[in-house]
Amino acid sequence: MADQSEKNFKPTDKILEQIVTNRREEVVELQNSEADQIKDLEKRGQKQISDLKKALPNDLSGLLEKQEERHEEESKATESHVKEIKEELVESTPKPQFQTQIHPGIADGKLIAPSSLGWFTPYYGTLHGSDGSIYWQGYNPGNINLWDRASGHGSGLFGTGASSFTVYMDWWFTYIPRENGYYNHTIWVPFHGFYILKADDGFFTSKEAHSRIDLSARGYQYNYKASGSTNVFSMGSQNINVNDRFDGWRTMYYSDLLGADRAYLLVTVSFHVYARGGGSYAELNFSDGTANYIGVPWVYIT
Repeated sequence: MADQSEKNFKPTDKILEQIVTNRREEVVELQNSEADQIKDLEKRGQKQISDLKKALPNDLSGLLEKQEERHEEESKATESHVKEIKEELVESTPKPQFQTQIHPGIADGKLIAPSSLGWFTPYYGTLHGSDGSIYWQGYNPGNINLWDRASGHGSGLFGTGASSFTVYMDWWFTYIPRENGYYNHTIWVPFHGFYILKADDGFFTSKEAHSRIDLSARGYQYNYKASGSTNVFSMGSQNINVNDRFDGWRTMYYSDLLGADRAYLLVTVSFHVYARGGGSYAELNFSDGTANYIGVPWVYIT
């Protein structure tokens, strides 16, 4: 995806521009911190491996050296495996019970639980790429395509041979409460995609694959409010070989004390993947294939 980080705010959206800019700086810090942690683990881990080889008898030290070729072979085997599995998943479609064309909060075209303010769709959105760039940014976001993957290498011992990435999708909602008081937000996000996880730990190795998806919310009116979050997907292990679709609505609740003035709500989904050791692989894909995407979220406010 192309970098679309240029400013494109309406002249009347000065507050939105500022809080979106602040959020961007926050995400860059998070991504830099994640990358620095991986680099630090690699550096310290390689030192520990070097010290271990010196302390081991020659036959065991030589065994570690020979295993490096095996780790490369496992990486190639995983690459072939993922390619085959991915072709099937890209062509797959959601089961009927996980379709999201009809919102679960609506029956016969009306809200099941009418609220004081009604329901809202995003006013603005930003897709923060795992490489530090902005993949997409703009008003009235529609369906979003995104993916994230990580491949490990080496033995994985002492945290070496790891890769880790996180993609963040931000949606900003805005509205004006009718009066001072607490407002409850029911947040619905539609998912259509798939995951792939593979790791095969063994003797003198420490391999792992893991992925997780978290949904969070944070309000803003004059200043930032407290945040809330919930995990909607988490899977991983040192010995794992799984893949499947991930579809349907996911929801969370958020409450905020607000005055009768313009308010903002930031809803974020983070997509995290981690793989350590040769042959280890993790992927979250809401992009490839016509059936895979992140749909437009809804927020009910009462």
